[in-house]
Amino acid sequence: MKLPNWFKILWWLLLTAVITWFLYNRYPDLVSGRAASADIVAFVIWVALLLAPLFNEVTLLGVTLKQEAEELKKFVATQVAYIRTEVRNAVDIRTTFSPHITIPAPAADSQLPELEARIKAAVSGALASHGLKPQETPPPKLSVDEDISFLFATRYNIEKELRRIIQSRELSPQSRRPLPVFQLSRMLAETGLIEPRLEHAIREVYAVCSPAIHGEPVTEAQVAFAKDVGPELVAALSSIS
Repeated sequence: MKLPNWFKILWWLLLTAVITWFLYNRYPDLVSGRAASADIVAFVIWVALLLAPLFNEVTLLGVTLKQEAEELKKFVATQVAYIRTEVRNAVDIRTTFSPHITIPAPAADSQLPELEARIKAAVSGALASHGLKPQETPPPKLSVDEDISFLFATRYNIEKELRRIIQSRELSPQSRRPLPVFQLSRMLAETGLIEPRLEHAIREVYAVCSPAIHGEPVTEAQVAFAKDVGPELVAALSSIS
């Protein structure tokens, strides 16, 4: 039963007053050295009562008084869970695809030659629709800026380490398509393999690196951030066996 706060205060005042009155009447014996065991116990409890409002726990000669810190712990835990949920929702909103758009699973190796022929035919048809021939438009040399390459490498290694941990613990569900990174990190956090703070760090670093992968512009601050924390984050994940 949870007692109201006013009752606790009233009870503390009453108990303190009673013990103070008792010690006041026993004061002559205490001063003269004729104190009984009950006097000593009462004195210890009286001192503990006086100190109780100032400390969460008071221990004197084996007598311990505690304030109700469990209620505070529950409140803090609730607030932390709420903040985590808000951050998680904010990140998930940025990375959620439209329900009408699905990413196809990669084709099997045996299907790649046929797929290659279809793609080349589609490219030739697209060039022909613009009055061009394939030999007139040589393929460009594909290259990636060094900063973009680093952001990709950071994201790639984070995802690789997460999947390695999931597979080593046999936590990966049976699915043809790989799970998103945020689901992987959440799964590891819920099973206690990584701390909630590390899960949050994974989400933030992954989110900073993702725009570069999608061809969006990146800033110098984003690149500097990834270079500062990315290698350490990957090293921390690689240390989890």
